[in-house]
Amino acid sequence: MYDIERQRKILEILKDNKSHSVYELSDLLYASAATIRRDLTKMEQKGFITRTFGAVMLNPNPTNKESAFELREKVNIVEKRALCQKAVSFLNDNISIFLDSSTTLLHIVPFLNGYKNVTVITNGLFIANEIITHTSCNLILCGGQVQANTNSILGPKAIADIRNFHADLALISCGGFDLDYGFSESTIDSAELKKTMCLNSDKTIVLADESKYKKKILYRSTTLSDIDVLITPVKFNENEQAKLDDFKITVIH
Repeated sequence: MYDIERQRKILEILKDNKSHSVYELSDLLYASAATIRRDLTKMEQKGFITRTFGAVMLNPNPTNKESAFELREKVNIVEKRALCQKAVSFLNDNISIFLDSSTTLLHIVPFLNGYKNVTVITNGLFIANEIITHTSCNLILCGGQVQANTNSILGPKAIADIRNFHADLALISCGGFDLDYGFSESTIDSAELKKTMCLNSDKTIVLADESKYKKKILYRSTTLSDIDVLITPVKFNENEQAKLDDFKITVIH
């Protein structure tokens, strides 16, 4: 088993069972304790997990390091697909779309072939490859610094490129969201690029699974006033819904 595959499995185990010891993980994955410890060291450095005396658990307060794309791609797949399926109602022929580089928006790609003359502007390398391979969309990939860890293009050049385009629709995800703080990311480059996509589009739709709610991460990308639609399974209480209504945000569950 490759390291990345084993680390994905560790994440899945911890998500379902909260915490485990090194030896329990070793038995479940048929790997030596030394191998598991090496994996855990790498995962801890990336901010995925927390290690305490005798136990390993998912990190409830992630660091400002972006998660490796290969690991994030395998987390909450069903939820991500469901979010993208709900976003399809906003697509139509002859539309231009900003797509961020998230693993969530990767799942919108199969739906794009249902529409004609769609132009996609993205900073996502993996998303760009999927669009080229599996759709007939017009594709614009922004320039900038390639960040291998997240399969994305970021930095000042990427933001400058995005500023040169206008899109009918911006489809973005988030690292976390809070109704007071807004939507946030673990790196300033990612936050600024998503902010630029929102500002340069007619309508902004944020897709966020339940794990993102009430998380305030280091860099704010947008506030409630910047978005038009929130697609999320989160069930808001009366006061929370009233706040969203005040900003005229359409919530789709």
